Amino acid sequence: MEHVGYDIEGGDYREAGAASRAIKAHLKAIGARSDAIRRAMIAAYEAEMNVVIHAHRGRLEAAFDDHRIDVDVIDEGPGIPDVERALTPGWSTASPEARALGFGAGLGLPNIRRNADTFALETQVDKGTTVRFSVLLQPERASAQAALSLAVNAELCRDCRRCLTACPTGAIRVRGGVPSVLAHLCIDCTCCIAVCESGALALAATAPDAERLGAVSLAVPPAFLAGFGERVAAVCVRDALAEAGFDEVRSVEAFEDALRHEVVAQAVADERPRPVLSPVCPAVVDLIELRFPSLIGHLAPFASPWESLATATNDPGAVYVVSCPAQRSALAARGVHAESHTIEPGLLRDLVLSRLAGRQCDVAAPPLVSAADDDVLRVTGITHVIAVLEQIEDGLLTTPAAIEPFVCDGGCFGSPLLADDPFLSRERWPAPAGLAATSPTAVAPLEPFAARPGIRLDPDMAKAIAKLARLDAVRRELPGKDCGACGAPTCAALAEDVVLERADVALCPYRSTNGG
Repeated sequence: MEHVGYDIEGGDYREAGAASRAIKAHLKAIGARSDAIRRAMIAAYEAEMNVVIHAHRGRLEAAFDDHRIDVDVIDEGPGIPDVERALTPGWSTASPEARALGFGAGLGLPNIRRNADTFALETQVDKGTTVRFSVLLQPERASAQAALSLAVNAELCRDCRRCLTACPTGAIRVRGGVPSVLAHLCIDCTCCIAVCESGALALAATAPDAERLGAVSLAVPPAFLAGFGERVAAVCVRDALAEAGFDEVRSVEAFEDALRHEVVAQAVADERPRPVLSPVCPAVVDLIELRFPSLIGHLAPFASPWESLATATNDPGAVYVVSCPAQRSALAARGVHAESHTIEPGLLRDLVLSRLAGRQCDVAAPPLVSAADDDVLRVTGITHVIAVLEQIEDGLLTTPAAIEPFVCDGGCFGSPLLADDPFLSRERWPAPAGLAATSPTAVAPLEPFAARPGIRLDPDMAKAIAKLARLDAVRRELPGKDCGACGAPTCAALAEDVVLERADVALCPYRSTNGG
């Protein structure tokens, strides 16, 4: 059985929640089921906040094995004069300061009891209170790892290591001047591509030559059509593509709108957890399956717009202009031959530019705004998306009814594979007439969304707990600089590499300064 402990300071709202977040991270590392993790996290957070709000100081002690987690939260405080009233939802003795910060709603102890499998309370007036609870654990069932569309061109690496800190899931390692990707942690986003100026990290192979694609139908993102500056209207880009020999040009926007309407309908009609999360960005879906499996039930049960477009057109010869690896992978999963029937925007851009020279392309048109936009909160940028998902997972965010999350800043308009600034191209985007018509609809995913095995240390929970103990021991030997000198993004990542036999602790050049 593994034991951990954390000190809690009364009145320290800045650090409030640190202990419960650490417990959540431990339970994810051992592969516990997401529903149990969420219940344990909520109960631990409420107990921790009770100390912060009401007591002088306290301590959270937790012990867990592959069957259960037992948590004791002991505080030095005023105690509880009336336990029965304290267990009544809505009754609170929180200070005005706590209430002003949004705490003290009188739901702490009731929430602990509701989320725990066992619950006990001991209290003495003017001495303190001890809250004890347990949550039963089971291993999370995980899906198989899908193929990735992030390519590594090792010979181009300059060893700048910017990718280490850019990757939101800690999937990158750079050792010996060579980058590598831990596929089980990668979510096929563009974060590493955005900071890799040398091109060592890039979109996997697509059609190599836009001019040889022939008279095929072409599916494009709105950002591509609107991404040639203010002097070139989207309709001119469409015409240039037609002149280049493409049989017809389709935009994915209609399928984005169709998905948005379905998500709103789910949020209004379904008895499902709130907020409902749109699967519009396949990289965010991968992130949820990897780091936030307890939120899988929040995902609306639809495929990405690119998958819906491919299914609706049912054209085996169609070519898709993809703006991130996740879109390429999603299409490949639908049977699209990615190496010949997807293309990187930059390759097609040169073809368009060669046909725009000397052309007068000014066309004034107002931006097209979907009627459903007001019903959905758009969250863009990986930092903001993770912050929002953390709050939902911790039970701190239940509104708005629907959220549309994108990894890239500015949504798909912000892909680093596109040339123009996302705010400018989005502002000038009108849907040009003459795009090929396809009845837009949202289709179901090929397989139900499911947790990925990525962040667990071992498929066997007992073995994972043993590895977690070793990981903590190794991490204590390291300096905590998170400098990347070892080729891992953080000291914790190096400790995990050591425990999983991917690296040696001697890679840390500062280890001796910490007594190792």
